[in-house]
Amino acid sequence: MATSVSRHAEPAVNGVAVFDTAWSIIARTHWDTTYNGVNWRALREELRPRAAAAHNRGELRLVLAEMVGRLRQSHFAIIPQEYADADGAADTTSGRAVRGGGGSLGWQFRYLDGAMVLTAVDSGGPAWTAGIRPGWTVQAVDGCPLAPRLAALSTDPDPRHVALRAFQLASRLLDGGDGDQIVVSMLDGRHQFVSRTLTFAPPSGTITKFGNLPPMAAHLEWKRVRQDGRTIGVITFNTWMPVLSAQFDAAMDSLRTADAIVLDLRGNLGGVGGMSMGIAGHFVDSVLSLGTMHQRGATLRMVTNPRRVDTRSRAVKPFAGPLALVVDELSASTTEIFAGGLQGHRRATVFGTRTAGQALPSVPERLPNGDILYHAIADFLGPTGTPVEGAGVLPDHVTPPTVRALVEGRDPALQAALHWAAQRAPRHPVP
Repeated sequence: MATSVSRHAEPAVNGVAVFDTAWSIIARTHWDTTYNGVNWRALREELRPRAAAAHNRGELRLVLAEMVGRLRQSHFAIIPQEYADADGAADTTSGRAVRGGGGSLGWQFRYLDGAMVLTAVDSGGPAWTAGIRPGWTVQAVDGCPLAPRLAALSTDPDPRHVALRAFQLASRLLDGGDGDQIVVSMLDGRHQFVSRTLTFAPPSGTITKFGNLPPMAAHLEWKRVRQDGRTIGVITFNTWMPVLSAQFDAAMDSLRTADAIVLDLRGNLGGVGGMSMGIAGHFVDSVLSLGTMHQRGATLRMVTNPRRVDTRSRAVKPFAGPLALVVDELSASTTEIFAGGLQGHRRATVFGTRTAGQALPSVPERLPNGDILYHAIADFLGPTGTPVEGAGVLPDHVTPPTVRALVEGRDPALQAALHWAAQRAPRHPVP
């Protein structure tokens, strides 16, 4: 069994230099010279002695995490070197050794009604083969109850923050490499207690890496769905990474004659912001603003890039039929820039639940000890001039999931999007 050994206990080397580097990067690049109301110089004087006194990497990371946490803004984090550089994932909260990362159990989960609920189970995957179905609730992992750890997160007044932190916690606990085993205890759709020993399968999609960020599996799939006598193209992808650009282009080639298109962006936490401009160009035939980045001393408009040739260099027009987007509280960053931009121009109708409200453009930078400082470098305003950070994107049609619907095999948000798209689709395919 592959393992990823934490380096939290290693002695801290040049703790002051590491702290000063991180502090200086933020001091130089933060777009707001008031640092969101934080006295940045005073914070340095407060925390620098603690960085100097840190005995090991774990203690130093806690000081750095407190520093970036004081900003109370998204896209600020300290990523341990072993997490960023290794193929597997370490438990970056406790520092304990965990299974090798990146494997798949073939399911998706969300924080719903105070519990971690399975929202989708891939047919043929390990979970499905073991008889597990959507709507089941995770109770314990390897004998450790999940409820107390989830309850500790519920003090945050913003339910989206709770949902994201709960998802991150469950993702760490339910992680493993190809061939690793895990024991998961659940309540099934009839509220009966069941336990399953599952073996992780190879990850689906393509393993990709961007800069100093940890590796991840990027995947995209598309299909045609018949709804109310219309053909609807459905595209789902989990991240905005360049490796998926060609796949999205190919999907659009395949679905160009569909009556309408639905993009399912639930759980898409973001990625490369610039990709939103090219993807949006598949659906608009003019240059439109998706929003504006405001950096210190600089402004950058993010605009659509109309796509007028297909993957075989043949002349085409951007898809002009009805476009629906499905989002949830784990739709963040680039996903919010994209969804908010097209919604602001009334080019897309949005379904699901309010997005994460975490849309600050950011970059990862290596610190002297090898850890990564992930930090925002700009504010972002949508095309209507309103901030996306905090507010997020409010769907035009709020359609939250329910445990009952999941157990019954229904997907309220996707079904609502498909119905809307079919009702507004032309009688003949869009050329």
